[in-house]
Amino acid sequence: EYMAIVTLQDIHVAFGPEIVLDHLDLQLHPGEKVGMVGANGSGKTTILRLITGQVRQDMGQVIRQKGLRIGYLPQEASFSGERTVLQEMHAGVEEIFRLQEAIHEVSHEMERLTGPELQAKMRHYDRLNHEFELAGGYEYETRIQMTLAALGFEPELHHVNTSSLSGGQLSRLGLAQVLMLQTDLLLLDEPTNHLDLQATEWLERFLANYRGAAVVISHDRYLLDRVACKIIEIGKGQAKVWPGNYTNFVETKETVRLQEEREYVRRVEMVERTRDFIARNKDQEGMRGTAKGRKTRLNRLLKENPDFLEKPDSQRTIAFSFGKTGKASEIIVRCEDLGKSYGDLTLFEGLTFDVLNGERLGITGPNGTGKTTLIELALGRTEPTTGKIRMGETLRVGYLDQHGEVLDPNRSVLDEAWSANPELVPEEVRRRLGAFLLSGDDVYKLCGELSGGQRSRLMLCKLVLSAPDVLIMDEPTNHLDIASREMLEDALDEFTGTIVTVSHDRYFLDRVADKLLVVGTDEFGQRQLGRTEFIVGEPAYSVYADTIRRRTEEREQKEAQAAEAKKKQSQISNLKSQMAASANKAPDELKRFNKYTVDQIESMIMEIEQEIDAMKQQFGNAEVYKNPDRLADLQQSYAARQSELDLLYRAYERRAG
Repeated sequence: EYMAIVTLQDIHVAFGPEIVLDHLDLQLHPGEKVGMVGANGSGKTTILRLITGQVRQDMGQVIRQKGLRIGYLPQEASFSGERTVLQEMHAGVEEIFRLQEAIHEVSHEMERLTGPELQAKMRHYDRLNHEFELAGGYEYETRIQMTLAALGFEPELHHVNTSSLSGGQLSRLGLAQVLMLQTDLLLLDEPTNHLDLQATEWLERFLANYRGAAVVISHDRYLLDRVACKIIEIGKGQAKVWPGNYTNFVETKETVRLQEEREYVRRVEMVERTRDFIARNKDQEGMRGTAKGRKTRLNRLLKENPDFLEKPDSQRTIAFSFGKTGKASEIIVRCEDLGKSYGDLTLFEGLTFDVLNGERLGITGPNGTGKTTLIELALGRTEPTTGKIRMGETLRVGYLDQHGEVLDPNRSVLDEAWSANPELVPEEVRRRLGAFLLSGDDVYKLCGELSGGQRSRLMLCKLVLSAPDVLIMDEPTNHLDIASREMLEDALDEFTGTIVTVSHDRYFLDRVADKLLVVGTDEFGQRQLGRTEFIVGEPAYSVYADTIRRRTEEREQKEAQAAEAKKKQSQISNLKSQMAASANKAPDELKRFNKYTVDQIESMIMEIEQEIDAMKQQFGNAEVYKNPDRLADLQQSYAARQSELDLLYRAYERRAG
């Protein structure tokens, strides 16, 4: 077992009467990237702060590897406000500055020395330079510039004091600063909350290339799919580790849940049968002893296993569904030659499209390129500069606003929800609120007192109650945890009307949209105001990402080809003669197949294909995925068979011509 870099053993943490973590065990290993999920308030942030030592456990141990360098990004980054953006970026690398100063000093001193003293100074100078290089001194300016650019800091922001940055900019600066440090373990608490797609994808690439370990708390399931090799699920004060990425975790968890439910049903049936047997036989001549013995055994079993008959719980999450929509006209939104400018700034020009009844349009693109403006234009809240955009006359429109300004802060939750559909009886409204986890005394709270998550859920509830034909949503998943996002997606699956949604949540777009309007990027996904593009196909976002990847690769290939073509013809003819000579030789790795006939190779291929299929089946076995050693062995032999198959195919193609 290779050494863990952090071990949490039997941890107990309570804040006042509230127990947050209870008998929690967890290990983090070198180089592993893990995603951490769990409902809001389940203790995810507390775990990160235990690792950094900002929170002390009431019981248990936190063991860190000696000299472990940790970078921690809290949800709300805070800065003193005196320094500029660049100064803050340099603050993380003080070590490098110290070395730089020392190098300057030593080089000055060398000027007036000779002989052995000069030799000694020069050795000192070399040592310092070597340290400077090890600390990344030569690259750090470039790294600072690249990191700031990737996270959306234009050069004109570099010399601005942090006191004049927005909340989102501060979060991004916090992330930039942490990523600059030389660390072995990164703890990132919701790092993508204030990032647009480009920045999120850059972070994914950064984490993939990062040599250390990372724990990422995130609601961005697409990110967790791309980055995580394990998912840590926090709930009921404990941590459960699942192998694989997020999608894998959802599937495995569902398998385990079904299994637990089946076992529960079996146990209940067994106990009922035993009790029935005891009841039938306790007074029967000759059976009394047997019945009594079975009763004793049953009681002992239940006493020793107090949760023997406990139902496996599925967490309480929102459950809701939309009413049936009325017959709407065929064209829901018609946009003709639309243009919108603010002074010199053009967001749209010549944009034409229709949204038809039942279609699901996702709108995405970098921040500040006009996505929300487009929705406001469609709703008639803003006037176009040229052209027109309008919605069908008689449509019932449900609109979910990004900032929640649609709630009256002085109304109670109940009254606010009721206003969406005054014909309902109050019980029905309360039942629906309960489905959105707003129950008990929560319904008498004023809207102004709600948390971000509660506000989002109340707005979703109003949306459902209003039974719209068209749903227009601006960043609907912003304040929702993963469980609530999945419930919203399930409800939208059932919704028969039309959906237009702005979102950065790629997993959400993949599940909900069948068409994507990308706003404000060029054809390679880089920011370009005023350009729009439609992508059709499902899963919508992944189709778009593949399109961008393909175009970028094609461009790189073209550029590479052009460069190649420039190399002299002579090289080409040179190559030709070499190639003619080597064409007759089989590549070394294929030589061992020379002794087989094409038919033999073909049957070897069939055989391996079957073995690989059998291995695939094993991945789903509980005893395999719960046992890391067996999983690792299986993965290794799977990879080995795959590459053997690859060679066989190449040998086959070569021989079969």
